[in-house]
Amino acid sequence: MGNEGNLTGKEFEEIKMLVDKATTASNKKTAESFIKRLDFMKRTLNIEPYKRIVFGELVSYASAASGQVRDKKHWMDAVNQSLFKLKPSSEDMET
Repeated sequence: MGNEGNLTGKEFEEIKMLVDKATTASNKKTAESFIKRLDFMKRTLNIEPYKRIVFGELVSYASAASGQVRDKKHWMDAVNQSLFKLKPSSEDMET
């Protein structure tokens, strides 16, 4: 997975989908399987160290934003910022 330490477009789209499902889940229990899949991807994808750190932050933020939580907007802003940092360049999106 990954090409030369970068996420592919397909990998990024899966990450976005899992984050969306986790953060819109009605409770933490429902979000748990999506968070576990994100954590697995974080540990197994061949990505550069900086992006691995950002991905780790994303998993934490998505977990914090899942379910009914106080200050949801704050956590969603953090999630969106991490997603922006992970987004592959346009040539990587094609793979």
